[in-house]
Amino acid sequence: MKKLGTAVAAAAAVVVTVAGCSSSDSGGDASGDGAIKVAVITSGPVNDLGWNQGMVEGAQKLDDEGLIDLTVVQQDSGATSDQIAQIATDLAEDGNRLIVGHSFNYGEPIKNILADYPDVLFAYAGGFGDITENMADYSQPFYEASFLTGILAGSLTETGILAGTAGFEIPVCKAQIESFADGAKLTYKGPGEITLKPAYIGGWSDAAAQTLEAVNALVDQGADQFTSCGVDAATVEGAEQRGVDVVGYAMDQTPLAPDNVVSSIVWNLDVVINPAFADKISPEAMALFEEYREKIMSGEYVVEYKGGD
Repeated sequence: MKKLGTAVAAAAAVVVTVAGCSSSDSGGDASGDGAIKVAVITSGPVNDLGWNQGMVEGAQKLDDEGLIDLTVVQQDSGATSDQIAQIATDLAEDGNRLIVGHSFNYGEPIKNILADYPDVLFAYAGGFGDITENMADYSQPFYEASFLTGILAGSLTETGILAGTAGFEIPVCKAQIESFADGAKLTYKGPGEITLKPAYIGGWSDAAAQTLEAVNALVDQGADQFTSCGVDAATVEGAEQRGVDVVGYAMDQTPLAPDNVVSSIVWNLDVVINPAFADKISPEAMALFEEYREKIMSGEYVVEYKGGD
C-alpha cells in the first residue's frame, strides 16, 4: 500500500466491479501485476479505531488479495473543498481507476472534476442516492445494527432518555439515531416512554470540543445511553467521563472505554458486545437481540429507515 502524506468495505462492491475489468481494458491504469489502482481519501487519522480505520483496513484486505493497488491519502475532516478537489485531481492524473472520498462533504468538490475524468470512477460517503455515470454515493446501513444496539440500551437505561450525537443531520446519521431509540422501545420497562435527544454538532473529528460539550449537556438532561455517528471518539470520551453507556461506531471501540462501551456497530456486521456487560444485559434482552439479528439478516424483519427522503 502506498501513502501520500501521512483512505474499503463500503466501496468494496465498486472496487470488485472495477477489478473485474481485464488488464487490456485498463491500460496504464493498472499496476505492473494487473491490480487496479484505487485511492482512498480519509477524513481523519487512519488509526482512529473507527470510521477511517475501518475503511482503510477494508481496502487493505483487497490490496493484500491482489485485487487492487491501494493509495491512501490522509486528510482531516476540515479539509477545504479546493484541497479535496486538488487531491482527487492528482490521484486521477496518477492513473487511479477508483477514487473514494470518505466523507459526505467530499461529494461537492468531487462533482466539480467528474467531467474532466469520465473514465475514472469516484465514490463518496453521502447517503443521498447521488449517482451519475462515473460517481457512486455509498450509503451505510448502520441503522439496522443501531436498532439491535438499541435493544440492549433499552434494557440498560435507568432514565429512559437516549441520546445520539452526529456531525450533521444527514440521512445515514439521522436514521442510525432514530433506529437506536426504536430498538430500545422493545426492552424498556418504564417509567414513562423512551425519549430520544439527538445532537448534530456541525463538524466531524475536527469538532471534538463541541461534541464533548454536547455530551455533557445531554447527560445533564438525563441521557444515560448514547449512540454516535461520525463524532464517536469524543462521544466515547465524554461518556466515560460522565459514567454513562455508549455504542461504538464503525469498529469495536471497547478499548477506548472498556467500562462504558456496551456494544459496537461494526462494518463487517460481526456481533460485537463488550463481555464486561454480560451480567448487566438481561437474558430477555439478549434473546431479543439475537432473535431480531437473525430476522434482519434473513429479511424477515425490515428495520424502518427514518433518514428522510
